[in-house]
Amino acid sequence: MPSRCAVWAAAFVLSLGSAKSRADTITLKNGRVIEADRAWFEGGQVRYQKDGGVYGVPRSLVQSLDQRPTLPAVKDPDVLRARDLLAAADPAEAVRAATEALKRDPDSVPALHVMAEARLALGDAFSARQNVEKALRQDDRNPRSWELLGDAMAGLGDRVAAEAHWRKSLLLRPGPGVERKLGVSPAPVRPAPRPVIPEAQFRVRYDEGVNEPMGKAVLAALTQTYNEYAARFGFHPEEPVTVTLEMTTGVLDSRAPGWADGWYDGSIRVPIQGLDRPTPRLLRVLRHELAHSFVTARTGNNCPTWLQEGIALWLEGGDPARDDVQLASLARAGRLQSLLTLEGPFRGMGEVEANLVYAHSLSAVNHILRRTGEAGLVRLLLALGDRLPSEEALPVALALSYPEFQKSWEQYLRGADRPKPAAGGAAGPG
Repeated sequence: MPSRCAVWAAAFVLSLGSAKSRADTITLKNGRVIEADRAWFEGGQVRYQKDGGVYGVPRSLVQSLDQRPTLPAVKDPDVLRARDLLAAADPAEAVRAATEALKRDPDSVPALHVMAEARLALGDAFSARQNVEKALRQDDRNPRSWELLGDAMAGLGDRVAAEAHWRKSLLLRPGPGVERKLGVSPAPVRPAPRPVIPEAQFRVRYDEGVNEPMGKAVLAALTQTYNEYAARFGFHPEEPVTVTLEMTTGVLDSRAPGWADGWYDGSIRVPIQGLDRPTPRLLRVLRHELAHSFVTARTGNNCPTWLQEGIALWLEGGDPARDDVQLASLARAGRLQSLLTLEGPFRGMGEVEANLVYAHSLSAVNHILRRTGEAGLVRLLLALGDRLPSEEALPVALALSYPEFQKSWEQYLRGADRPKPAAGGAAGPG
């Protein structure tokens, strides 16, 4: 805890900037200026928050960063005395000092903060939560308020809520103390209760240039898709998803496999060269890569590649009927590839071979949906997330062993399980 002199010095410095705008300003080397709610250096990036999203610009493109103060000056002597008492391990006296400060100004955010800290030190997490929630009603963009609310929720035993509040604090202002709280957190004591998160769950970064309108449009599309997937699956990634917009690579218009357009390596990398707005193909790529984020968040590295890619192709809007037609002749000839051979990464393939294994993947996932609906697919992901090997996860989720599922899928493709078209009906896909 800083000394009384250090606190007064910090208060003086903050008071000098109290009349300035709260916006941070990023000036790029090409002369462009970005006004942001908040901006900061992070490694080789300048990251900034704007319009509900977090973006990143390569530091090499930035001429200067003008950061404005956002925290109010602390001048109340009782608040400062309460902080000194906390530093001296006397939380009971700190409560009394904070009470005096709140008598003069019941809405004082610094006083509410120090009161919450003191009550947390006394083990009264419920009262601390009330103090912090009142502080948030005064200023819901104060990172310390969100950190203290996380501390209070942790004290009340709600680890999921605590981590959500700590992540909110980090979004507003990075800090090693909060990062340590998240880094050493034990497993949540309850599952994530809500699939749709009100805060933006993406960190958008630019590579070799900046295109703010496209960044905002991509963020909007991803947020809408994120909420859709969360509602369908009943879970969502715990951490924000990093999205890198590749400014020097273009999206292919042909029906190429996903690896030719965007790729997922723990973050989403999307090529947007030459685009001034999202195209249908780009939206498909975004849906495909975000699906990988969801599957990976649930299963880690314990998901067969055919299932991972099949789900991404399905959510992208792939056409399984077309792939079934392509695979039917292979099934009739007994040359349909075993899904067990498609569990590893799809690497070193030409386009023809890659299209074929992607067709296998989408067709197999569609067969799961045909037999069990989306509920069966969710059960399978949950089983894989519990670290069951795929040979055990399939029977648990689908009531079929790997060989039984393969046989059922092949029978369908050969036409044994496919319903006959009604007389005079429309022709099937060709």
